[in-house]
Amino acid sequence: MKTGIARLVRGGAVAAFVAAALGAGPIDAAEPKIGYIDSARIFAEFKGTEDAQRSFDQEVAGWVKEAEGMKAELDSLQREFQAQSLMLSDTRKEERKQAIDQKKAAYETFTQSVWGPQGKIAEKNSELIQPIIEKINVVLQRIGEEENYTIVLDASVGGIVYAAPGIDLTDRILEELNRGIEPTETR
Repeated sequence: MKTGIARLVRGGAVAAFVAAALGAGPIDAAEPKIGYIDSARIFAEFKGTEDAQRSFDQEVAGWVKEAEGMKAELDSLQREFQAQSLMLSDTRKEERKQAIDQKKAAYETFTQSVWGPQGKIAEKNSELIQPIIEKINVVLQRIGEEENYTIVLDASVGGIVYAAPGIDLTDRILEELNRGIEPTETR
């Protein structure tokens, strides 16, 4: 199941992690040098991701098995209730419905805790991918500095993953835009 690490790469997290972790050397203003990487390909072909993917897949398989067991138990209770509902008293029917509802709630809570946005899968993915990103950062920064790259882009996500200091014009643009504009008072 390549969904975890591959999804994180496609989602642009590599660019965000890499860009946040980088520094750069001095700029050679006479000759800017631009390069690019393909982070999706790096993750696909870097041998270090194989172990992380294997570990991730094993964890997910365990959670899938646990979820399947819970679902099978819930389905069994529902089938049993359907088969016996005509013979049960109203009190017993209500007890069985409550038991089914509790199992259903437990199943839904479990699936959300695993597959939800901040679930176990997302946590495990981050845990496994962080050391890989750090290795990529080290190599990227070393090559950027040694080979005097001004900027390195990521073709997979369209973002900057390395930039030499001094080429960011954001402050200058904001300064120009804000020059002569009086701050508004809030009431």
